[in-house]
Amino acid sequence: MNPSNLEERLPRAIRYAYDNSEHYRSQLDELGAVPEEIDSLERLGELPVMLDKAAEIELRARSLEESGHPFGEHLCAPVEDVVSVSSTSGTTGDPTYYAFTAADVETTDRSWAKAFELGGVKPGDTVLHAFGLSMFLAGVPVVRALERMGARPIPVGAEVGSEKLTRIARQVRPAAICCTPSYGEYLGGKGELTDLGIRHIFCAGEPGAGLPEVRRRLSDGFGGATVTDVLGGVHGVMNVSCSAHAGMHMLGYENCIQQLIDPDTGKSIELVDGAVGVRVKTTLDWRAQPQLRASIGDIYEVRTAPCECGLDLPRARVLGRTDDLLIIKGVKLYPAAVQNLLTEMQPAFTGHFRIVLPEPGPKIEPPLKLKVEVAADQPESVVDDLINRMHDRFSVTPTVEAVTAGSLPRTTHKAKLIEIVGS
Repeated sequence: MNPSNLEERLPRAIRYAYDNSEHYRSQLDELGAVPEEIDSLERLGELPVMLDKAAEIELRARSLEESGHPFGEHLCAPVEDVVSVSSTSGTTGDPTYYAFTAADVETTDRSWAKAFELGGVKPGDTVLHAFGLSMFLAGVPVVRALERMGARPIPVGAEVGSEKLTRIARQVRPAAICCTPSYGEYLGGKGELTDLGIRHIFCAGEPGAGLPEVRRRLSDGFGGATVTDVLGGVHGVMNVSCSAHAGMHMLGYENCIQQLIDPDTGKSIELVDGAVGVRVKTTLDWRAQPQLRASIGDIYEVRTAPCECGLDLPRARVLGRTDDLLIIKGVKLYPAAVQNLLTEMQPAFTGHFRIVLPEPGPKIEPPLKLKVEVAADQPESVVDDLINRMHDRFSVTPTVEAVTAGSLPRTTHKAKLIEIVGS
């Protein structure tokens, strides 16, 4: 799907990045690429990835040393024009900082508003915010966007803990709640929120809400609420599930182009039904840190066949991340795939598990070790069934340590699926 006036807007966006960032300028010059000549999706797809997680770390360090700010050398707007800042959690190192100009804030607010509207939130609705508030992309930006669309956000944040959050929910009786799927299952599993009239749950931050069994548990835990799976929220990108739950519709084409590349060759993959590849994005109007062929390594499966909801937009399903990839005797395996299988096998398993590694991947010496919660009163044969299904589906035969339901730590943020125990 082409954005309007692509042949004008795309060269202009690339020229802006070229003129204002040495990072982008040096790469384009090395390729012999002229911004004005990159005026189609095909020409854009000929460019390599120009911004990834490793590059962002390097660019941040360089800008701190040379320019005194942490926004990286791909910051194209003057620092004084940066009016808002969010970041990643930084759980595995220093956070990545996301800068917004006033125009970028407006773009982000419009993107979130579309997601909330698609999920059923209307102006005047009370929305309980239970994502992490501490600088995260789904923190203050979501609260701000809800305010701008005319909703009534209650910015509690996951940091307050489930007891206080539940108490506030009973007081404000929200129409909707925003949280990670993991936290939503934890809150709903306590059985204290089924009678509040919560109509909608918005999940983001990790996979899970796209799985039928997870959606069922979330819905039941909140008294029959609808569940919307959301991915994105910055740089004008927003992928949102609909009532059909057949993937997340790729909204925001007017702001950002999403393309696929082969994870091994880097070559472009056409967005046809069933295509699988690494998502790469290019912004068209972002002012602070424009994204030119940028990727954080998300592996997408794209569907373009008509959706029964009627939205004429491609749909995406996240299969995993390139930096989560495990390779066992040449077989590629994403932790999210194991999570999907365990969800399918409920109620025998709770769905909570850990992949236990002696050291970080991707290459893992077999056997792959799993620690898996088994539901109460299940026969030992369910573990054998899991091992057989792992072999049949993924050509991987794991060793499985069965643990009792509830023994693995729960989290208010993203669930960690890999545990490094050392050799």
